[in-house]
Amino acid sequence: MEDSDPTCAVAQIKNKTQQCFESRKNANCLLDIIAYSETNNKVVLLACIRSFHKLFPRYLSSGELFLDIPNDLKEKDLTKEEKYKVWLKERYNDVVGKLIQLVHHENLNVRELSLCTLMKFLSEEAQLPAAKHTQPRTHFPLTLFRRIVHALTSESIDLTSLIGRFQEYLSHDDVRYHFMKILHKQVTSKAQKSASDTVLTNIVTLLEQISFPSNETGELDQMMTKYPDSENTEKVRSLDEHRKLFTNVWIDFLQLKLPNSVYKKVLTILHEKVMPHLTNPLYLSDFLTASYDVGGAISLLALNSLFILVHKHNLDYPDFYEKLYALFEPSVLHVKYRARFFYLADLFLSSTHLPAAMVAAFAKRLARISLRAPASSLTITVPFIYNLINRHPNCKVLIHRETPVELQEDPYNSEEQNPVKSKAIESSLWELKTLQSHFHPDVAKKAQRIDQPLSKEEIQLGDILETSYNDLYVKETRKKVKYAPTNFNPPNGIMGLPSDKLNLCWTLD
Repeated sequence: MEDSDPTCAVAQIKNKTQQCFESRKNANCLLDIIAYSETNNKVVLLACIRSFHKLFPRYLSSGELFLDIPNDLKEKDLTKEEKYKVWLKERYNDVVGKLIQLVHHENLNVRELSLCTLMKFLSEEAQLPAAKHTQPRTHFPLTLFRRIVHALTSESIDLTSLIGRFQEYLSHDDVRYHFMKILHKQVTSKAQKSASDTVLTNIVTLLEQISFPSNETGELDQMMTKYPDSENTEKVRSLDEHRKLFTNVWIDFLQLKLPNSVYKKVLTILHEKVMPHLTNPLYLSDFLTASYDVGGAISLLALNSLFILVHKHNLDYPDFYEKLYALFEPSVLHVKYRARFFYLADLFLSSTHLPAAMVAAFAKRLARISLRAPASSLTITVPFIYNLINRHPNCKVLIHRETPVELQEDPYNSEEQNPVKSKAIESSLWELKTLQSHFHPDVAKKAQRIDQPLSKEEIQLGDILETSYNDLYVKETRKKVKYAPTNFNPPNGIMGLPSDKLNLCWTLD
């Protein structure tokens, strides 16, 4: 029903909602409200959804939607009360169908209110005993919940902004349990066919919302269902069962062909939001080692989770340092994950049991790519190299050797993939000598520190990992100088200096 005056339509909806509350005789007003929900006007739509949010929870809690009618009973044999309940249940199904559609509405407020209303219906149904349920012989309203989850995993509409609102409902243990079961079936079905990037984005966003309570006993008791199913109560209340489901969903999801954006998002959240809740984090070994072999930003993001497997779960990865060495290339200084990479690389290279030849190779490789690095990156790389030398005394030979006159005299082989065979330990850090003449005073000062006796304390990288050009600019502008630098010879016009070579080519009249 379209209405040219939204204010009038909203007033009508409120009036008809009140009439439905007052008497069953006004039940037909519900048809008018449903008709109003066919509009495209978001103000009217929101008013309709609020009306549904008020009316149907009352019908559910009062038992007016409860049907205890034999299947073989004909409509003409129904009493007035039974006919009313049949009619009301049909309207309830109409409203649920409409709200499922509105979850995909273009307006975020309409989406959110529709989802909240559907979950309110779910909550009210979950409070009913099985005998009074809208779906007989069920305890948790799975039929309705399955439709909600399917709506949130749309194939064509990105619902990332809406799914964040869904997290609050997953605090109920029974909701989380059934949600993971439904989602697992969807993920396994996607494996049989090519899934769209949109649905994979929606699924990973939903998976990201799952969290578990810190419960040492392993028994869960935060239920939405008032009358739990005795057959499934043990599984729903078991934290181990939840983790098994969680593990199965994630392992099957990671076997899908993920688009680059989803791939990066998965690697970003894996170490913090997924691994702590898996039954065995080593199940991710194949996925993470394959990701580490991809190169570029994917490898950088896989480092965090891979470090946890190596450090805490004894994953044996013999080529780990060769792959890490390969990541030290100029592009790593420009990616937005730079701070995380250097933080993890510092952890990996902190062991004093590493061969000096390997540590020297990392220091030399980083020094070489620093020659083409932006100033904001050099404030990280130079202290990083300093710490490597300070941490491994056998590498001090790199700063005591004389600088080669020609680049060809440097024995270091930058093309060698194996850091131990790169002959870096036979070379010198002449690159840092070059950086001592850098235009930025902070970089030059940090590079000059290598000429001084090494202190016992390492440079704390935590404060400088996020350094940007803006930080360098702000730092410079806060310096107080007595005399500002100016030209030695005062300029006289565009080409006013005697040494200006443009005078030889142009004449300005």
